[in-house]
Amino acid sequence: MLPEKFKERMRAYLSEKEYEEFISSFDTDERYQALRINELKSDVLSAKEMLSYLGNNVPWEKTAFYYNEDPANMVTPGKHPYHEAGLYYIQEPSAMSPVCFLDPKPGDKVLDLCAAPGGKTTQIASKMKGQGILITNEINRDRARILSLNVERMGISNALVTNEDSAKLASVFEGYFDKILVDAPCSGEGMFRKNDNAADEWSMENVKTCALRQEEILDNASKMLLPGGRLVYSTCTFAADENEESILKFLCAHSDFHVVKVDAFDGMDPGRAELISPELRASLEAKDKALFEKSLEQIQYSIRLWPHKLKGEGHFLCVLERDGELLKESSFVPGGRNIPAKPECIKPFETFVMESLKFDKKTFELKRGNIYCRLESGQELKGIIFMFGDQMYLAPGDMPSVMGLKCMRPGLHLGTLKKDRFEPSHALALLLKKEDVNIAFDHDADSDDIKAYLNGQTIRAELSGQKGWALVTASGLSIGWAKAAGGMLKNHYPKGLRINYA
Repeated sequence: MLPEKFKERMRAYLSEKEYEEFISSFDTDERYQALRINELKSDVLSAKEMLSYLGNNVPWEKTAFYYNEDPANMVTPGKHPYHEAGLYYIQEPSAMSPVCFLDPKPGDKVLDLCAAPGGKTTQIASKMKGQGILITNEINRDRARILSLNVERMGISNALVTNEDSAKLASVFEGYFDKILVDAPCSGEGMFRKNDNAADEWSMENVKTCALRQEEILDNASKMLLPGGRLVYSTCTFAADENEESILKFLCAHSDFHVVKVDAFDGMDPGRAELISPELRASLEAKDKALFEKSLEQIQYSIRLWPHKLKGEGHFLCVLERDGELLKESSFVPGGRNIPAKPECIKPFETFVMESLKFDKKTFELKRGNIYCRLESGQELKGIIFMFGDQMYLAPGDMPSVMGLKCMRPGLHLGTLKKDRFEPSHALALLLKKEDVNIAFDHDADSDDIKAYLNGQTIRAELSGQKGWALVTASGLSIGWAKAAGGMLKNHYPKGLRINYA
């Protein structure tokens, strides 16, 4: 049930006809579900052939499609082996729009500042294609763990997952990023249709609290953006306090930023300057009338997504750019580079590579902790190998150091050193493709063998004397490690991820 004060405010926002259409959108049982293909794992065409239940394309994300669950004929997508293999990410359609307008490219330095559970982070990473630096942050530690797991599941190799507040990051990364996404913590009004708890927890006081927090987060984000860089601010709320007013206050406090006029998709509306309170208008105009008027004019270039106008939930976004020319050629690395692992630590990993992986030996190089290894599939293990306790990681050579930061994942987790041997990680398994390993066992994704594997069971296999680390794949997609020996595949699927399909 919608809160009465919420309905009163929305009635004041909208015309009578539009208010009725808006309220009616909450009374329907129709909910729009979508999933986004992970291009780090598959091209869209191949994935669509594997996922026969996909419907129309989400207009603002070419890799995403609407779908309807059919429990009688299929496993729920969130529990299917394809999900565990990282083939797709289930994501609310409107929530995909901010990354569309952020427009990340391979080679960019990107920050996703308020990133959990990871939908937008994984969308960014898919577009970056493993090239560049992606720093993805979540202040809540439990949610940061979920973010880290989703980064792992999607096979992302160029991400640093941190657990910091925006002020700490701003003190480290001042003037560093080409692009920043601020999907700000908000009152969640746009999720009322999806989540009954969102309506139960709503209050006007929380709207005001969120607006104050957003002001601080946006200010800190601005410090980390390069001149000429792009910052996309988004919320999943209808409140002008958290949307148009947040942008207006930001512009009036940061004269070196402007709103970018972008081409909206059908069903997207411009921001509404008329919703800004008279009190805020008077306050900002008194401080600097010229800047206020210039800033107010730009509010129309922000974008609202209304649930009665498109196939998705309520959302707001605004594309901001910092004045100046974006200069990408810089050797500056905040906090310095990671310290390469010692040769005695790397040696067990090198042994694993030689014994278990297929790669171009003519171009292989491993020197002073720097590796270049072009795998059979064409993807590369490239960058600095370094230690985080007894855990071994690989990150791009110019990835900032984790020193002084609360970090959940400082790059691609390669594995664990156990005395003089190396045990490969689940993250490495999900990065690799079946042609990249010497031993691979492929089963149909819907087979009992794959479901037994995901449940942690040992699998029988025709090994022909093969021993060592084996990659288990589901319809060609890597899903985890097993140890091959004696006609059996000893299961190494992480205990915390196991699924009971019974």
